[in-house]
Amino acid sequence: MRSFLKQHWVHVTLNFSLDALIFFFAFFLATVGRYPDQITHKWVAYLPAVIFGSLFFPSVTYIFGLYAPNSVHRAVFKRALVLAINVALTMGLMCGLFYIKKSMGVARLVMIFAFPLAYFAVLFHHSVLLRVVSNYRERVAFIVTNTFDELEARLFENFGKQHLELVGLVHYEGFRPSGHMRVLGSVVDLSTLVKRNNIHRVLCSNKSIMDPAMCKGFCELRYSGIAVTPLISLFEEVHQMVPLELISPDWLLSASTGPHQLYITKIKRSFDIVASLLGLLFLGPLMLAGMAALKLTSRGPVFYKQTRCGRFGKLFQVIKLRSMSVDAEKDGAVWSKANDSRVTPLGKVLRKYRIDEIPQLLNVLRGEMSFVGPRPERPEFMDELAAEIPYFQERLMVQPGITGWAQVNYPYGASIEDARRKLEYDLYYTKNMGVFLDIFILLDTVRICLTGGVGETHKKSLFDTSFLKKSNVTNPLSVPMDLAPQTAMARQQVEIGLV
Repeated sequence: MRSFLKQHWVHVTLNFSLDALIFFFAFFLATVGRYPDQITHKWVAYLPAVIFGSLFFPSVTYIFGLYAPNSVHRAVFKRALVLAINVALTMGLMCGLFYIKKSMGVARLVMIFAFPLAYFAVLFHHSVLLRVVSNYRERVAFIVTNTFDELEARLFENFGKQHLELVGLVHYEGFRPSGHMRVLGSVVDLSTLVKRNNIHRVLCSNKSIMDPAMCKGFCELRYSGIAVTPLISLFEEVHQMVPLELISPDWLLSASTGPHQLYITKIKRSFDIVASLLGLLFLGPLMLAGMAALKLTSRGPVFYKQTRCGRFGKLFQVIKLRSMSVDAEKDGAVWSKANDSRVTPLGKVLRKYRIDEIPQLLNVLRGEMSFVGPRPERPEFMDELAAEIPYFQERLMVQPGITGWAQVNYPYGASIEDARRKLEYDLYYTKNMGVFLDIFILLDTVRICLTGGVGETHKKSLFDTSFLKKSNVTNPLSVPMDLAPQTAMARQQVEIGLV
């Protein structure tokens, strides 16, 4: 359980798969009980419908947020109610499948036995999950080498209190912490301090990691089951985003080696083609309805084309259903904002439920966009944002997407500060992109579309890092703000040669 926070997506995938297997075997046992002499024949006939239900049920459970660590705040009764609604929804769809194609349908008596069995087994699984998550607490020690490290430790006051406990600071011999936090002792006694205080994780700065004298001690701790990580990694594990104030060159280098070229150039492209074709098939009628509504309610073209920046800054024309008045940008490019007066009444509906984004599936098929990735930015704003926000051009290293980790976690951006916050999610995605993360982002997108978008309350910072910027002490290993664009462009030149 020590790796619970570190393996966030592993645990999400594990619980998703476990619910799917519970659902699957509930139907298998019900089929065996109902048709013990015809199990092979009946099971082969039921298999397509059961596989559909086994995937649909945990997908909806994920959309409801029951696999997230913060779901511990939901009472057992609410969780049981949500699972009951999910079971009823899955049963309704499987019954509908029976009437549409009887050869794929599952016998009613099998369903009567299978669904209660699946429900109570899943409910037991979630009660265990709830107990484990609510009781989990990780004891952490922080190694400080200078005043900036001590300031970083203050971030614990604003995040992770539920599952993290900062036991105290461990200092280098040449530095004495002066704040209010408990001091455990010197770094030369690190192994002893870890055992004495029952520490589960040691956090350290970049300077500590690169210190040859500390390497042996860190290796001994890691092989003893004690995690040794920089603070920025803990932020990634707890909140799945990357604070810009804590990024350093070595983080950028490690992030750039995260996504494998095979996934970016082959697997992701295949995933995009399949997903966009299925999207056009199922969402095509909704897009046609939006086109018809636009024609009936306003004059002007149905589609709206706009120049955006693609991978490595290559420009392309993004296609959307028009949600603004025809003369919305007669005076030039303007930031889109909440309650924008340029948006038509129908456009508000199209935007709220992301219907205006459906035509971008054509951009995906043409290879200009990916299904999942950072939102493509307008070139008119790109230079301004890159000048104001460090590492902003790192977004250009991967294909832009219709949906993405930033889009499902943060509402429409209308300022430089919003762009900064969204970049923190985009950088997390570029480092951790993969098939499973893309699938979970698609499920989150379904939730966003059904609920009408991400609420403005999500703009509230998960933790306050403003004191790091306001303090006179700076991170000696961070890339200066004015060098960030050059760093990104250097990486771009390298990656162009690799692709």
